[in-house]
Amino acid sequence: MSNAMLNHICNDENDPMLRVKLRCKHGDLLSMQTSWSEHNPARRFWSCPRYHREDVDIRSKYVISRLAKRIKELEEALARYESHVESNQVVMKEKKKRKYCNLKLIVLIVIVCFLFLSVTKNVKDESC
Repeated sequence: MSNAMLNHICNDENDPMLRVKLRCKHGDLLSMQTSWSEHNPARRFWSCPRYHREDVDIRSKYVISRLAKRIKELEEALARYESHVESNQVVMKEKKKRKYCNLKLIVLIVIVCFLFLSVTKNVKDESC
């Protein structure tokens, strides 16, 4: 039976094929398992009774799952901090732009004042 067919059987609760006895390549009956991992919550799958990973013991499975959860939490925190930094950078750019505009306004006012004073001085000189 193909993997696609087995996945179809695992996902459809009303399928009469759910009650069929399936066998693995060893000839053993496959058992229905339910995944409770964060990536596949409540996903059902067929499991061979002879399958086991000798390279991973029970404590390692526990530690690895906790570390994976911690990594996910840290990645989410990093994403939050990065978005916070980006928003602060936008605010800083706006402040810098406002400061530059205020400086230009002050320079313009000073120039207008000098022009006004020079014009009024010329008018006074001509009237005398």
